[in-house]
Amino acid sequence: MPYLFVIGLFGLFACNNLLTRGMFMDGLIYTSVADNMANGIGSFWHPTYTATQFPDFYEHPTLMMWLLSLWFRLFGSGMMAAKAYSVAVLLLTAALMVGVWKQLGFKTGLGWLPLLILTLIPDVALAAHNNYLESTMTVFVLASVWLVLRGKGAGWHLLAGLMLVAAFLTKGPTGLFPLALPLIMWLFGERKGLWPMVGNTLLMVAGFAVPMAVLWFAVPDAAEFLAKYIDNQVIGGSQLPITSRTYVVTTLLTHTAVVLLIAVAAALFGILNKKASWRPTRDSWRRFGLMFALALCGTLPMMVSTKQRAFYLLTVFPFVALAVAALLEPLVRHYEKQLQRPAMTMATVVVLVSAVIANALHWQKPGRDKAMLADMDVIAPALQEGETVTITPDLASNNSLHGYWYFYHHVTLDPEGAHRHMISTTEVADSNYREVPLPTEEYKLYELKTEKI
Repeated sequence: MPYLFVIGLFGLFACNNLLTRGMFMDGLIYTSVADNMANGIGSFWHPTYTATQFPDFYEHPTLMMWLLSLWFRLFGSGMMAAKAYSVAVLLLTAALMVGVWKQLGFKTGLGWLPLLILTLIPDVALAAHNNYLESTMTVFVLASVWLVLRGKGAGWHLLAGLMLVAAFLTKGPTGLFPLALPLIMWLFGERKGLWPMVGNTLLMVAGFAVPMAVLWFAVPDAAEFLAKYIDNQVIGGSQLPITSRTYVVTTLLTHTAVVLLIAVAAALFGILNKKASWRPTRDSWRRFGLMFALALCGTLPMMVSTKQRAFYLLTVFPFVALAVAALLEPLVRHYEKQLQRPAMTMATVVVLVSAVIANALHWQKPGRDKAMLADMDVIAPALQEGETVTITPDLASNNSLHGYWYFYHHVTLDPEGAHRHMISTTEVADSNYREVPLPTEEYKLYELKTEKI
């Protein structure tokens, strides 16, 4: 029953955008690249977006986009199919979190606890409908951590390293922090012996480095793509003056402050109350430290770059949730029977029904970018599918505008060339164009007075 409560609560938090037509601009780009792949336009090592914006897409590794293209081939393309992929990724994330929870030595029956805490962290609900690369990368990172916790043999650690190949091919080097896990486990007393720790780390490095070396030296297309990606994003992106280097750390602490304070307050209350039987044990604190240290390993290296965003932390939030759950586990286990009372069942039903109703009310509504989507619906019938349309220079960097037009209608927007139609938010000074009278809110459609250019 608690698992259903968590599902319903998450559905409520995500209802504003889960079943709507809108999507964050990054997700729109990745989804469009995946849709192109599904339709035979571009490939894994030669992805493409539009003819005018990233015709050769070397901005990010493309494993997530390739997986999404397979999803489209199985279930059809479209915004709801794209968001269904995000939900499927979150379900895999939840299953792996429960698996890690079990490997930490906790009861599987309380596996809902870290999921509940994860749901309470801001930005996590956004992962259900925005197709972030970090969401798919989280699956591979959690799989790597589970493999390390699961086994002590060489094969387990080699497989853990192989999972990091998939993480790298999804979002780059930010997914490699589980390489620190053997060291962290040794520091927190989960595994004994210095040299076994060193050996396990080297096995993980080999599991990652050998396949990557094969791609680099034996697959020319892969080597070309990776070289351009590293030059464009890893090296070039780290030098962009976009935000403070400490932004990602302060965001981690502020966005998890509520759940961290709840855990610490509950732990201190148990410690100060000498009669309490649910105070955190030494194992609770050790596992809290283990998971939180792993989260920091996934956060601190990002300070190398000034290009930082809150959603970059989606990969480390599960480990913060697992850390907090480790502290709260004795308390929850103490009151576990109370959670099985009829009142809890009724609360679960109410939350689930409310989530279904809330999402149904938002079905196919614009969600975000309402004016943009509303105007696109009005303008689209006047254009041809796959047409290239001129836009004014002030709209050239509007990635959402590019994304919506291409994903929904395969219309390419061109800020430089002159084409039959033009889209603008202002009066067009070019006398060769005349306005097409349409009941739009923000965007205007213009057409050439003569089709001859």
